[in-house]
Amino acid sequence: MPIPRILFGLPLIAAGVWLPAAGADPTPAPANTVGMDHEVFTVKEMTIRQGQKLTLVNNSRWLHIIGPGEGGSLIAETGNPMRDRVLTETNDTYTTAPWNEPGTYNVTCSIHPEMTVKVVVTPCDSCCSPAGCG
Repeated sequence: MPIPRILFGLPLIAAGVWLPAAGADPTPAPANTVGMDHEVFTVKEMTIRQGQKLTLVNNSRWLHIIGPGEGGSLIAETGNPMRDRVLTETNDTYTTAPWNEPGTYNVTCSIHPEMTVKVVVTPCDSCCSPAGCG
């Protein structure tokens, strides 16, 4: 009796799901960055000054597709310098353009809907321009 083909495919699918979990833990994200673990950002909220950039570090072995929005839905936000989705794999780092408009924004992962980080951009003092705050 021939062996059903599905019996060959199932182990390959299972290996693809569990294989990234094997091996040593990746290096944690550096201070003043937003790390990405398997299904969570390492912080729930990040506060930066107007004109600063934000660095996101994938410190997991999992793929993330990040961009503006929340709950896994990538939606363009006025003032959010993340215009497009960004694909990150193991130990990838992404630095945004400067956040020039004060306000509260969200960055999410479209693969892991529970991954959303709030980015609070505080205004510069009256002594300087947005370019001088960064």
